Amino acid sequence: MIDLNGLNKPQKEAAKTIEGPLLILAGAGSGKTRTITYRIAHMVSNLNINPKTILGVSFTNKAAKEMRERVFSLLSKKVAKGITLTTFHSLGVRILTKTIDRLGYHKNFSIYDSADQMSIIREALKNYRSDKESYDRKVILSKIGHLKNRGISETEFCSSSLFDPESPYDVATEYCYKYYQEKLRFFNAIDFDDILFLVVKLFKENPELAKEYSKQFNYIMIDEYQDTNTLQ
Repeated sequence: MIDLNGLNKPQKEAAKTIEGPLLILAGAGSGKTRTITYRIAHMVSNLNINPKTILGVSFTNKAAKEMRERVFSLLSKKVAKGITLTTFHSLGVRILTKTIDRLGYHKNFSIYDSADQMSIIREALKNYRSDKESYDRKVILSKIGHLKNRGISETEFCSSSLFDPESPYDVATEYCYKYYQEKLRFFNAIDFDDILFLVVKLFKENPELAKEYSKQFNYIMIDEYQDTNTLQ
């Protein structure tokens, strides 16, 4: 059994509230992660909830590692092993590794790093012709990443509210974004921003798959929620 008496009154109330939505709003160092980990341990040890139905996610590897270590210290490693405690992107890679073929990729896809990405953008700008202006590759790549994090694909950008036809950078970005994605597909590769973008696309196009994961994870907890974006 997990003893919740070490928590203060608001923490204990949060740890014991299991069904329905719950938001813990508190400042740094006030025990939010502690409350979440005790809540998980309480669910498994005191309420006999199947560990495999619990998902805990965070934005950074450091936060996810801390969450895992705290849960492991409260429960036996054998029991805690069934709980999924990870980052958004690690979870995304796990999902894509199993099902990315539904989006036309092979399952042995690569994840390109910044050097690989810059190489494609450099190539795209060499092929781009517009008054022979020079463009900053980092700015172009940053704009593409921003679009992906807003859930906007290369074919949707020009019709989105973020596209300004009078902006040379937006026009160049539209060309480079399409070129960039074509190259990634050709090499069976994705980038870091594609991970969540493609998972959302996967779930939208395959609602039965989204339902399958929804059934698997009945209890979802997010640590450091303030760091998340809409796509996450």
